[in-house]
Amino acid sequence: MGINSFVLILIIASIFITNINQEVVIKKIEHKNIPLVTFNDSTFYLLDNKEVKKMVKSSQMKNYKNKDELYDATVLIKNKYNNTDIMSAQYILKENDIYKLYSNVDIKINTKNKVSLRSDFIKYDKASSILSNNKPFELKYNNNTILGNDLFYDNRYNIIKAKKVHMNIKREI
Repeated sequence: MGINSFVLILIIASIFITNINQEVVIKKIEHKNIPLVTFNDSTFYLLDNKEVKKMVKSSQMKNYKNKDELYDATVLIKNKYNNTDIMSAQYILKENDIYKLYSNVDIKINTKNKVSLRSDFIKYDKASSILSNNKPFELKYNNNTILGNDLFYDNRYNIIKAKKVHMNIKREI
């Protein structure tokens, strides 16, 4: 008799427990964008068969899947015209061929015109050789100084556009 009651209670309890609605909690795993590689006090060289194409020196470099972050960095790039462009800033974000330079930006473009640019933010598109920003800047071009805001400089065609410009032009006599 005790065994029959025990089995009956087990059957009723199992039917009752299986019919209870349970909430299934699914935790979504967040994939944080963590660096694949981190280097401290590093210098990198990009070489081809003939020469050094790019040199990057930084206090810290973080390489992600789709971008690079550089801190206290200097980048030397050979452009299409076989001249070396030098960029330095406290923070550089590189995505594809677009460099965004932040804080104490100093860029020297070594063409026949000797261009030097200083600002707190510069966006440089390496593929099209275009520099742009929306902050105050100082541009030295052929020993002339241009101060202004909202710079657009096309290094390929030597086109300079800016707003709120003040120019110091030196004339040769």
